[in-house]
Amino acid sequence: MEKLKIVVLESPYDCWDDPLTRNLLRDLIGVKLRGYGREYPYGVLPVDGADLISTHMSICRIEHDGTLRPLMGIRWTSLKKCRLHYINFPGRSLLQQANAPDHAQALEKIIAEVEKQGKDLFYSGALSIDPLERNSKERSNFFRELLTLMYVRYQKETNFSELMAGGTMRFKIEKWLATLGHVSLMKNDVELGPINVNHLAGEQVQVMHLKNFSFEALRIAKKWEHMWEERLVIKPKTISDLKKVG
Repeated sequence: MEKLKIVVLESPYDCWDDPLTRNLLRDLIGVKLRGYGREYPYGVLPVDGADLISTHMSICRIEHDGTLRPLMGIRWTSLKKCRLHYINFPGRSLLQQANAPDHAQALEKIIAEVEKQGKDLFYSGALSIDPLERNSKERSNFFRELLTLMYVRYQKETNFSELMAGGTMRFKIEKWLATLGHVSLMKNDVELGPINVNHLAGEQVQVMHLKNFSFEALRIAKKWEHMWEERLVIKPKTISDLKKVG
């Protein structure tokens, strides 16, 4: 019988000395290269510098020898971490590259409100599933439910942080995000439409924001809660470990 485990890798930059970090990140990059390579033209890159400071949540198969093989992964990038490491927040750079001033203004309003409340804002992206795992509707739905579980539970662990995400319309990701509780960015109470994302070869994406999860998302998370309780977490062990990096 297949054995699956949720693995949460927090900030590879801060725990690079752990062999699990290096192996998992390498294999996750492989999943993304294969997944993006199937859907996008040559030249689209599924990884960037933010991968080193983000939280990577993945579904892994436990192989017979005990090794972990990622099947699906998603990246959450913290606004606070971006500032700490002097890089642009992915949600902000996404809108800047798309030349979408109304969207950018809506984002800055969200950032101001989040900071006023002492919370963090994450950009959720770089979702990819190994093409070999996309072999049935049932399998895809199963992975989507586990993804919902990870969304709900990790938000709770980050002081109920707020989320941004881009729903790729070709894959109807914006519809799934809406079922979780995401809403489109707004200006003067008017919903802002999709943008064309440069680094995805002009792909149409609906940029969305979430404060609280829907009842349906919470129901699904409850269904698979045991998998979250059995997750593997790879992260820096102490604050002093962080200070040693670099």
